[in-house]
Amino acid sequence: MMCGDGCLSKTQQGKHFVYCSGNRLKDKEYFGNYVPNLFLTVFGKTVVAHERETPKIIYIKFSDKQLFYALHELELPIGTKYEQLKIPQLVLEKEEYKLAFIRGLFDTDGCVVFSKQHRGFPYYPRIEITSKSHRFLLSVFNVLLEHGFFGSLSNKGKNYSRLELPGFKNIERWQSFIGSSNERNLSQLEQANKSYLNPLKSPKNLPP
Repeated sequence: MMCGDGCLSKTQQGKHFVYCSGNRLKDKEYFGNYVPNLFLTVFGKTVVAHERETPKIIYIKFSDKQLFYALHELELPIGTKYEQLKIPQLVLEKEEYKLAFIRGLFDTDGCVVFSKQHRGFPYYPRIEITSKSHRFLLSVFNVLLEHGFFGSLSNKGKNYSRLELPGFKNIERWQSFIGSSNERNLSQLEQANKSYLNPLKSPKNLPP
């Protein structure tokens, strides 16, 4: 999660900030409830989400030097993170950690996109994860390839790279091995299942 929409920053006044954010409308349940519960369960830290109208974000920001350095010791960079971003060595030591790490990244920087195809399905899904670090996203893609996923990685302009996993087989495998803790993504995965089970009937209220 922190490698997706989170960061660590220090101020000249000696404050050590932990920050994470999402879309105020799409990620309200995730950042309003799930993430605060996660901080409380893992670190014993009580945090509260705040909302901002312009831009439309929901965010968690607090100063805690001990927790700041605990996250930094897990190889989360301080300041601008993209040149330093990587999968932590601790995560690479166990397969379940790798998949849990990718779930957190998908929760924040990922989504399911639906496009029209000619394969008998009105909407054809693909999983997408974007990042400003191509090298980091390549390491994530390699982990997914090791676990039977297939897809592509490409540069998409404006210094962004995009990982794409197309099709129902990837969706089924994702739900079996990775999943999501974000209601937005869970809803999109469920819509992909409905499109697969009812190929001649367009699902209603598809997410954008």
